[in-house]
Amino acid sequence: MKKNLFILFAILLASTLTFAQSGKMFITGGIGFNSSSTSSTVGSTTTDVPSSSTFNINAEFHYMVTNQIAVGLGVGYYRDNQYNRTVADNKLYNTTSLFTFAPSAIYFMKITDHLKYAPKLYVSFGFGTYDADNYVINSVVTTTNDLTNICIGLEPLSFEYSFNKHFAINMGFGSVTYNMLTSSYTDSSVEHKYKNNNFDLGLNLGASFGLRFYF
Repeated sequence: MKKNLFILFAILLASTLTFAQSGKMFITGGIGFNSSSTSSTVGSTTTDVPSSSTFNINAEFHYMVTNQIAVGLGVGYYRDNQYNRTVADNKLYNTTSLFTFAPSAIYFMKITDHLKYAPKLYVSFGFGTYDADNYVINSVVTTTNDLTNICIGLEPLSFEYSFNKHFAINMGFGSVTYNMLTSSYTDSSVEHKYKNNNFDLGLNLGASFGLRFYF
């Protein structure tokens, strides 16, 4: 399955690059990292809780098929490492790792010379693992679940501000998504599979940002 997804992505990317050799192109990139830890004090005793962290990186390539519409492909990686508990001085974590690729389309509508309204529609395909640590018979045992994910998303409140003909910044204020996540693992030759469907409407006042380079 993973091999087929890689082959499909390579074919789509090669086709897009060939088609876009003489057109107007741009790339978008973003990176994020979050780390958190807590501590509690009772009397003179302070207990520190180990940190949890989240990391994500993504890059997209688009080609302007018209003056208002761009089509493209994106790739990304997401890792979430969450502290669970400590047993016999062993720190146990739940870790999610996910690689994604996503075809998308962006519509541009001019507001001013530098500002454009730029809503985006995309379909994301992802695969990875979910690792859960457990303490069993004096040792740490990690259970690995295979993850596959399909997400259909719309970013209705997205804008682009251009500084010049090469550099611009993209600002997004939330998204509307429908997500289908499948988790599976095999235990004693028996496959266990779980599916979760989720609809999310996340419009907010806090913006996410990405840099774009036109060439």
